[in-house]
Amino acid sequence: MHSMTAALAAHTMAPPDPAATQEKGWMAETFETVWNFGSDHLPGGNLTMLGLLWALGAFADQAGKKRKAGGTTGDGKGFFKGLVSLFKSLWGALVSLAKAVRAVARFYGGYETRGEARSDATFFRAGTRLIQNGPAGPAAQLGSIAMAPPRVSLVKPRRRQPSARARRFADWLVGYRGHGARALYRAVQIALGVQWLVAGGFRVARAVWGFFRRVYDAVAPLVAAVALVLRMWHRWPYALRGLARLALTAAALGLTVPAWRGWTIVLLVLALPAVVVLAQRWKPRQPGDDAVYGPRLWAILRTDLGLAEEEIREHWLQLPEKLGADGARIVLRLPWDFRGSQHEKDNVTALLNSRLPGEWVGRYSFREEHFTAVYTHKPPTPPPAPKPAPPKAVDLEEPRVQEALANLAPDEFLLGADENNELVIRKMAGEVSHWAYSVGSGGGKSTTLQWLAVQMVMKRGIIVGIDPKLISLAPLAGVPGVYLYKDPENGLDMRRALHWVADVVMARFYEIEQGTATAFDPLYVFLEETNELAGILRNVWNKIRTKTGEDKDPAADPIWEEAVARILRFGRAANVHLLAVFQDFKDNEFSGQSLRPLFQFKVLGSYDPHQWERITGLPKAIMPPSVKKAGRMVTVTDGVPFSYQTPYLFIDDETAEDGKRPATEKEANDLYGKLYRELRMRHGWTKRGTYSDPPANSPRGVPRLLRGRLEALSRDADANGPQGGSEGGLSGETAGRLSHDSVSVTLQEGDVTPLRDRLRLIPGQAGKPVQEPAQDPTAPPELLPLAEVSRRLGPADGVPKYDTLRAHKGRREDFPKATVINGKELYTESQILAYYQQQEKNA
Repeated sequence: MHSMTAALAAHTMAPPDPAATQEKGWMAETFETVWNFGSDHLPGGNLTMLGLLWALGAFADQAGKKRKAGGTTGDGKGFFKGLVSLFKSLWGALVSLAKAVRAVARFYGGYETRGEARSDATFFRAGTRLIQNGPAGPAAQLGSIAMAPPRVSLVKPRRRQPSARARRFADWLVGYRGHGARALYRAVQIALGVQWLVAGGFRVARAVWGFFRRVYDAVAPLVAAVALVLRMWHRWPYALRGLARLALTAAALGLTVPAWRGWTIVLLVLALPAVVVLAQRWKPRQPGDDAVYGPRLWAILRTDLGLAEEEIREHWLQLPEKLGADGARIVLRLPWDFRGSQHEKDNVTALLNSRLPGEWVGRYSFREEHFTAVYTHKPPTPPPAPKPAPPKAVDLEEPRVQEALANLAPDEFLLGADENNELVIRKMAGEVSHWAYSVGSGGGKSTTLQWLAVQMVMKRGIIVGIDPKLISLAPLAGVPGVYLYKDPENGLDMRRALHWVADVVMARFYEIEQGTATAFDPLYVFLEETNELAGILRNVWNKIRTKTGEDKDPAADPIWEEAVARILRFGRAANVHLLAVFQDFKDNEFSGQSLRPLFQFKVLGSYDPHQWERITGLPKAIMPPSVKKAGRMVTVTDGVPFSYQTPYLFIDDETAEDGKRPATEKEANDLYGKLYRELRMRHGWTKRGTYSDPPANSPRGVPRLLRGRLEALSRDADANGPQGGSEGGLSGETAGRLSHDSVSVTLQEGDVTPLRDRLRLIPGQAGKPVQEPAQDPTAPPELLPLAEVSRRLGPADGVPKYDTLRAHKGRREDFPKATVINGKELYTESQILAYYQQQEKNA
């Protein structure tokens, strides 16, 4: 190119003459004319002409190949054959071009690119997947359907505890201060630092893992939604599919050309809301239950009903789109020869319930023009009606309670309100003259006894209360006609009281036999905490037996046969009634005497099924549920159990929900004590029929832990003692009368007198018990029965009660060996104390 330009510049060649014309052949002129005509008139101009030339060249090449294959002839017949093959090739090219155009049109029209349609969608309507056209999936394995139940153990694994050697080494390591302690301390600090670094790294790794987990939780729903949309692609309307393909092609073309890339991104951002709206509008619907279950159910129903194969399902069976919807109905048209027997109805119902989700019930009609069966959801089973229960609380001041108290017969008692909120009244006479209460801890024994005592005072009755619990009958203290024995250290007084009641019963019974008297005022006997009382009485009897030298079984306490059994057998005729309160009503508490049949009226509270069967003799199937609520009792009348709520006191309180609240224990004791005195003054009482006064109470003993302090106070108050007498004489604290008078022995912080101030400065005193003089070290240890050891060593020394000691003796092989003398098993205090101290260390 450069040489030609230089030659022209140097005028080495003459420039061509534009006016000069060259000779052209007819073929060149014809091609030029066609080329110019095509560039001016054909769509696409010269490009279209190039495409036509390429097609003609391809046709000519194909024709040349055919001529070479068939041989070259110069006659006219070979020329016409070539012309025909040329036109055939041209027609094939046109057909291929038409197919390509059709494929492009189908692609952007939303149709399937290959194969048959996979759904019944139309151009503007979404469709459902055609199951028969889809490939059959693999059969489900039986193992994936009938999976084995997981093995879950209800037994919690026992936590590993450090061994005794590890604990001793840890204690030594903490308290070590010897050689190398500093190096050991640093080694431990380094180990702890390494442990902190490892734990910190673990926490960081766990935090990172948690972050990725949260990111996954946020992205997973979007991925699942996209996957769902792609899976439903074949059910989209054709217009929506074609539009999506066209948009993707345009977006790809726009993103490929750099000049169009910016506008393409802007258009994509602007089109995103429209795409979301259109996708929501044209979102394919999931196939309804009628399309899923209808064909399968119809295949069996058609045979069972005897219908022809060409019958249309919609004419005989109509399923709702959603079987689980409220008010869904299945309408089944029946043939005229369907008899409608119960067997046939059951077959149709069983078929529907086995093939369709849910449970269906049908209603058949044979009186209309067409026999039909309409199935609807089986209505849910109504919840069982709540079992009637006693009221949560019954106020003693309620008008109906006060009215019932005023109208009670002399032998009637108001127990409370039952399940129907009706008052329960029972007689304490005849076969049910004696009552037994078996109430667990927290069941309201004290509340029940105080409520019964209110009615006993109203009936002018004399009350003898034996209360080892000390507080259950405390409100009755000081009430005229009430005799309480509540010192557990003076069990002999309790025995004397029971013998006195038995003597009164026999005296009254004798008067009835002689005809000198026929009516007596009631005498009520409370045995509170009878399980504990039995142990106290047995210990007293063992002491008596030891002193008198009687050789009897320590467990055979005669008090139950000589006193209690006599009261139970003859008391109903003498108007003497015994109320025994147990934590667990057992026959073995009575030293072998079977007294349970003598208590015909039994009341239970806070019990378990074993106690129910043992005490009532009734099966657990009819047992009312045990409610651990104060005053909630259960009793049996004519073999029918029922519950009732015992009344108790309420206090006016504006802050409470109903304006009243239950009284606290202290408030209740004060109110009951005041009520007892008012009722005694109103109704009166008499000692007639008691013949003598009950046994007097022995002086109250001082607890063992306070004896040393009291002895120190008494000794310091002596005129010849180390501190001398107090100014103004001896007070009640230091005169030695604390074991006889009810004087408080607790020294308060503010009660500091000069004498007490001096006591704090003396070693061995200041509130600490003075140690008793040591025994002779040469004297042999005292041998005692197990019951006496239990009495001397209480829970403060770590020794359980006698019943537990006796159980341990029979079950534990390492229990101390007894010293047998004259057939009696004897132990020492140190022997039992050392055993339980060792047990505590091992625990």
